[in-house]
Amino acid sequence: MAYTIVKSDGTVLTTIADGTINTTSTSLGLPGRNYAGYGETIDTNFTHLVENFAAGSPPSNALKGQIWYDTSTSLLRVCPTDGETDASLWGTLTSTASGGATSFNTVDVTGNLTAGNITATTNSNAAAMTTSQLTVSTTANIVTGNITNGEIGTLTTTAITSGSQSTNGTLTGVWTANGAGTANAVAGTSMWVTGGNLVVTGTGSVGIKTDNFYYANGDPIPLGAAAYSNANVAAYLPTYTGNVGAAGGATVFNGTTLNTGANTTAGSITGNWTLTTGSRLTATYADLAERFSADDVYTPGTVVQLGGSAEVTAVKYELSEDVFGVVSDNMAFLMNDAAGNNDSHPAVAMTGRVKVNTVGTVLKGQRLVSAGEGIARAAESGEATAFNVIGRALTDKYTHDLGTVEAIVTIK
Repeated sequence: MAYTIVKSDGTVLTTIADGTINTTSTSLGLPGRNYAGYGETIDTNFTHLVENFAAGSPPSNALKGQIWYDTSTSLLRVCPTDGETDASLWGTLTSTASGGATSFNTVDVTGNLTAGNITATTNSNAAAMTTSQLTVSTTANIVTGNITNGEIGTLTTTAITSGSQSTNGTLTGVWTANGAGTANAVAGTSMWVTGGNLVVTGTGSVGIKTDNFYYANGDPIPLGAAAYSNANVAAYLPTYTGNVGAAGGATVFNGTTLNTGANTTAGSITGNWTLTTGSRLTATYADLAERFSADDVYTPGTVVQLGGSAEVTAVKYELSEDVFGVVSDNMAFLMNDAAGNNDSHPAVAMTGRVKVNTVGTVLKGQRLVSAGEGIARAAESGEATAFNVIGRALTDKYTHDLGTVEAIVTIK
């Protein structure tokens, strides 16, 4: 009658016919009924069991749960699945006295696990873990959660946060930013500040030290000769519209040029300013003018007087002693500029070099007097007085029709 071999879980392993021996279902020889020489087979089986199949490779036809002593590593191993021949997949067992380690492929503990040392080669999942020291020799992946206190040799992550933008955090030590990525289309970026200010405080030699400076678009700023020109600085630096100064007005501004961007763009200087000893204020043009309200729109060069429905009007009469000035469009210094524009409040030059609308011929050096209707002419012999002279011509005019003569205006 054949033998039926049943495993611990109740499943049938094999059936052995009478007079035969099975050597393929397990690592042992299983003799059937009336098998001749069964004693030798049984003795061999006991020997293998006693020595836990001691060898350098796993026993053949091993069953799940079978123990094997690996002579190549001096470790006890446990077969994970029936017929497993890969030694690296077998679990390992060792005693504490041996000073070794016990390894398993997967261990599920529903209660508490207490151990002197635990080494996880793949993943370790726990709701809470308390340890006096945790050493990660290769890589630790913390998917969710917080590290509130600890030492980390190398941390690979895409975000480090204190919890919110308003929560303070501290970096202590010497840190190196070594990046070569692209941030906001700027290649080679190591750190990009997207909000707030980068503030450096402290006493002594504290600040930002660098070997290279770069524009906001990522282009390097050369620090050699001719490094800061309009072409390579103004094109990249933003226009500053705030205040340059300090509390108490103690800041000194050093520069050779102060401009609004164009000679047609207005600007303003506020405060009481003093030219120190040896300092000078120079101008490209050469007349001193002031804005006055006019009763009409007057072109540059028009001779005006006080009167009319506004403050000034064109001189109406020849040899008028009421002449007040000449309308100018190239003032060296303009007073009362905020009063209006050139149409409503023309700039009237009262002294300096200015072009004057003139009729008739004029020779350089001749005195100019009113010809009426806002026009000047050369004074004839005996006509000029201290009160009707507009100025003296600086250029010649050989035509008799209306034109302009540059003159030095001296209104009295």
